[in-house]
Amino acid sequence: MEINRDHILYLQIDNESDVGVCRRKAVGLAKKIGFDDIKTGEVAIMVTELVTNVLKHGGRKGKILVCQLENEKRQKAIEIWCCDMGNGIADFNQSVTDGYTQQNSLGLGLGTIRRFSDELDINPKSVQQLYDSGLSDLKNYKHCIRLLKWVPTKHWIGTNKNIITGAASRAKPGEKLNGDSYVVNHLNQTETVVAVIDGLGHGKEANIASQMAKEQILLRPELPLDALIQHVHNGIRGTRGAVIGLVFADTQKNKLRFTGIGNIEGFLNTSSGKKNLISFGGIVGHNMRTPRIFEFDFNPGDILCLTTDGITSRWNPDDLNWKDHPQQPAEYILRNFSRQNDDATVLILRYNI
Repeated sequence: MEINRDHILYLQIDNESDVGVCRRKAVGLAKKIGFDDIKTGEVAIMVTELVTNVLKHGGRKGKILVCQLENEKRQKAIEIWCCDMGNGIADFNQSVTDGYTQQNSLGLGLGTIRRFSDELDINPKSVQQLYDSGLSDLKNYKHCIRLLKWVPTKHWIGTNKNIITGAASRAKPGEKLNGDSYVVNHLNQTETVVAVIDGLGHGKEANIASQMAKEQILLRPELPLDALIQHVHNGIRGTRGAVIGLVFADTQKNKLRFTGIGNIEGFLNTSSGKKNLISFGGIVGHNMRTPRIFEFDFNPGDILCLTTDGITSRWNPDDLNWKDHPQQPAEYILRNFSRQNDDATVLILRYNI
């Protein structure tokens, strides 16, 4: 993947006044490359916390690199490298847990930074690529954090008229927050991305994981499925993680592609019979295997059904009237076959005749 960096700013960190200087420089660049006021405010918070941590815990000596990054599709992002002379982060997963922060920091911690960024890495492997690209000034520091935040793109807001969807989802009884979520995103008049997401466990932490995964899908829905699920994996590191079933449907080419990580159940009902969708073990955000993409013919009248493991297997697709609007069987399945000890979600997609 071709990556171009521009508007590169090197800023020294060794004094409390550097917090304001670094924040103002980063905010100026964020506005310049297209972030709105809300997203620019998030950049300001991330930089403030990073620089404060260098002064409090990073040996009071560091450097922050802020630049514009542009990929081969001309999509822009702000990239931030913060390097210091401290002892590093002993437990990455604990440090990015919401509510965890070190003494005398802003009280936000890496949990907030993780949510505001699209990618967060500690001493990433790409640091050597950065050195090789001529930005070698960071070599003298012991530890680095890298953040990436993409400028939101204006997505097409129409619908794929050939696709009809229905979905039903609920939290585990007694819980206020649902650890499941789902996505239906029409890229254009013929291409649609859908997903079912199950954050591990239930309650607040599961909800955070599934909502972050949903946000990552909506941020880059145009990516190929293998790249998209890898993007989600990188974006939700430090959460409990999630299992995900991800589908790309193309009603112009009459093709459907699927990839699944974890225990998401799914099948495709076609005129030639039922085809089960195979998911592979792993947890997105933790130990995800290399995703496999399965492609199927997808023709008018075909029906896709995806469920989380909060739906039992004690139902027979042949007992449902699939000619009804997909919302009806989705609600029927949820109402009659959901487990009482878990969140539950059903998503049904029909290629309209």
